[in-house]
Amino acid sequence: MSKESNYGILGFVAGAAAGAALGILFAPDSGKATRKKLKRKFRRSKDDLESLIEKGRAEWSKAKGTAADKATMTKDEVTDFVRFLFEEGRDLKARLADDLESSANEAAGKANRGAENIKHSAN
Repeated sequence: MSKESNYGILGFVAGAAAGAALGILFAPDSGKATRKKLKRKFRRSKDDLESLIEKGRAEWSKAKGTAADKATMTKDEVTDFVRFLFEEGRDLKARLADDLESSANEAAGKANRGAENIKHSAN
């Protein structure tokens, strides 16, 4: 539950309790009956508020647990991704080295053939 939602619910409960108290105070009952009604309404409001607080705590614990799970998953996913990149980098380095060696050998072969052609042309 968000903070604004908690404040809204708390405001609603407080407003309802105040409205009930004012309604009872202005009702045409005796003082003893009015006090009894106020106590009963107060107890109900208190129980409702305690229930609401307990639900809020449960939601908070659930949200904290979910956030912790997400953070752990994210950490694991990042670790796996870094490993993947490291392995791909190693493979890429090996492929580049092989390609470079092949290109160098091919260039050396062409240079040797070119030198041989020049020698034969000069003779």
